[in-house]
Amino acid sequence: MSLTDAECRKAQPKDKQYRLSDSHGLSLIITTKGQKYWNVRYTVHGQRQSESLGPYPELSLKKAREMAYELKYKHSKSVLHEDIKPFFKEVAENWFENQKETWSPKHISNVRASLDELYLSLENKRINQIQAPEILQIIKKIEGRGSLEVAKRTLSRCGMVMKYAIAHGYRYDNPAGDLVYALKNKRVKNLASLPASDMPEFLRKVRAYPSDAQTHHAIILIMLTGVRVSELLQARWEEFDLEGRKWDIPEERMKNRLPHRVPLTDMMITELLALRLTHNQELLFPHRLNNKEPMRSESILAVIKRSGYAGRMTTHGFRSLFSTIVNESNLFNPDAIERQLAHVPQNRIRSAYNRAQYWDERVKIMEWYGEYVKRWLT
Repeated sequence: MSLTDAECRKAQPKDKQYRLSDSHGLSLIITTKGQKYWNVRYTVHGQRQSESLGPYPELSLKKAREMAYELKYKHSKSVLHEDIKPFFKEVAENWFENQKETWSPKHISNVRASLDELYLSLENKRINQIQAPEILQIIKKIEGRGSLEVAKRTLSRCGMVMKYAIAHGYRYDNPAGDLVYALKNKRVKNLASLPASDMPEFLRKVRAYPSDAQTHHAIILIMLTGVRVSELLQARWEEFDLEGRKWDIPEERMKNRLPHRVPLTDMMITELLALRLTHNQELLFPHRLNNKEPMRSESILAVIKRSGYAGRMTTHGFRSLFSTIVNESNLFNPDAIERQLAHVPQNRIRSAYNRAQYWDERVKIMEWYGEYVKRWLT
């Protein structure tokens, strides 16, 4: 029932504060001291809210009604506008499709796994209504499984989706932005690598282990080239120019997404020629059950472990060893060493890219290191 101006004037204070109700959530509040002021109540996203409009009689009943109506209308329009914002999954899929052209198949698979984790709780939530605690609950669940790195990456990808939403006007903030500080820190553990002094004995045992020739060639080539194990095992014969003494690794197989060139030494070429005699497939190291797929790095690691070096040496350990020995020699330009390791300089644009940068010195590095390895083998 609507108020009249006379009721508002005649209302007297009582022992407790009370209110006289009008339309559109408007009410006149009368305090115990006789003060009177207008208040309006409304609902946004299912939550009750209220707002003071001003004192009576300075603000008349008629004006208070107009203000209450405008306020209710404003919030109803706001809710209606927000309700038509897209769902989280729609925005995430648009972001995914927009970005995936620049990603490797492995990265695409990893991002898809992160999105699937997020969809379990956020798939049908409006992008503008998602708050930080909801995201943190998902990430903490992943963290609880012991997958700290997966949790961190999933949070990062959620943040990227939110930034994409901000760019398209779907929301104004990134609720995932500061949640990284709520995650556990992962203790960094360096991959095992033997010191140079242990390498002769290690190579003697590995070469004596009864494995196939392909695996033995892979171990020697990983050691000689200093590349990442995936870069070698996925290599194709067409990438090699034995006469020009160079190996060009295409950008899609490189971690930094930039093409890389490796100088070939006499020892490397000898290993490659011997490997070529073992098969006639396109891949250097085809899988024994499916020659269209590369051999798995686990095959190499298994030989290392069974030779007595479990926990002491890894496939990545050869790369660490190369870096340590060449850097500690103090014979070469550190920039040339970094370039040979395919580490991206800070000025990525400037380096994108002469893949033969510091080429002459890198040839000398690989030849010098090859002689170093030869002493281990003999």
